[in-house]
Amino acid sequence: MTGPSLKGIEVHVRGPKSAVRNLSDLKIRYVLDLSGVHVGINSIPIKKDRIILPKGISIIRINPTFLAVTIENKIKKELPVKISFSGKPATGFIVAGAVAKPLSVIMQGPENILGPMDKVLTKPIEIKGLSESFKKEVALDLVEDLEIISPSEIIFAEILIEEKIVTKKFFDIQVEGKNSPFSYSITPPALNIEVKGPVNIIEKLHTEKWITVYVDLKGLTPGTYVKRATITLPVKTTLIGVKPEMFTVKISNEKI
Repeated sequence: MTGPSLKGIEVHVRGPKSAVRNLSDLKIRYVLDLSGVHVGINSIPIKKDRIILPKGISIIRINPTFLAVTIENKIKKELPVKISFSGKPATGFIVAGAVAKPLSVIMQGPENILGPMDKVLTKPIEIKGLSESFKKEVALDLVEDLEIISPSEIIFAEILIEEKIVTKKFFDIQVEGKNSPFSYSITPPALNIEVKGPVNIIEKLHTEKWITVYVDLKGLTPGTYVKRATITLPVKTTLIGVKPEMFTVKISNEKI
């Protein structure tokens, strides 16, 4: 049976005043006969003789006289568990992964509801403002008329929260020379780099404060050299690209 739960029926009776008053203390039930139902909507008549009342009390009217009952085929189906969230992690952090244990559950319910389903969600897990991974026990968010056959309605969720990683390009960073007593020139005078790291660091990265680029000229005598530049970056960041890679350094006889 699917749809809204049957709340009951209204029965109007006649009888001795004292007997009628005592009816409120009796747990009178109506047993609905489902022996002849079929898949779909069934209209089942309410029969007076199935309502057992004390002697001397008769039924005047029943409302409603028919009950509409919807019957569906019952099926079983294994569905993967998907973890759902409420809110967003702290600025600069993302949900990098979420694992449910068990990964799937076997459900039972009406074919028209369970048949089209391709997953079952957990109750939303609050992650607003979080910046660390955690584990949590959470219930499944079950649709009405569905039930879990195995293993359980309780899921153990492992949530991985990590810093969001981004890349950014920096252009025309001046290349300096270090550790030389002579005058020099470096060609080309600047380079472009691409850096990867946590978004909270990358977005605040300023070339003049956090990135230094230089060619070490220590021990070099006047002449022409082809050298690589040394690039220093903040902790947690990685250099993933640099152009150009080589620089022509001309050192003169003139001392600084």
